[in-house]
Amino acid sequence: MKHVILIGLTVGLLMSGMALAGVYRWVDENGKVVYSQMPPPESVKSEKIQVNAPPPATRNEQESKKAEAASVEAENKGNPALDPGLRKQYCEKGRKNLKVLQNAEPGMGFVTEDKKLIRLNADEIAVKIKESEAVIKAYCD
Repeated sequence: MKHVILIGLTVGLLMSGMALAGVYRWVDENGKVVYSQMPPPESVKSEKIQVNAPPPATRNEQESKKAEAASVEAENKGNPALDPGLRKQYCEKGRKNLKVLQNAEPGMGFVTEDKKLIRLNADEIAVKIKESEAVIKAYCD
């Protein structure tokens, strides 16, 4: 992990140095305007454009980014695919259901979340097992 961070910082520093180096503008032999960080051949008339680094983020920009991150987190809340708490609940429920269903026999009664008693035959149990396995695959890390 430290290597990845070190490489990322190195690349970032190199890229920022290239951005400060400037950009060249010229018209090629086909009449197209070309922009490049590499200077054109000496025989081509060119113009060097100095590119300045953007100013550091202001306090308002930093606060705005924090507010945006909080907004994204709020949007994720309640979404079982993105909310870590719900993912854990769905995972645990899927594992519990799978364990019960794997030990179930045809005709056995189950109480649903809305307090209704249902009886499942062998085919229905097999379908419910597949559904529980899908829940586990989707929500368990």
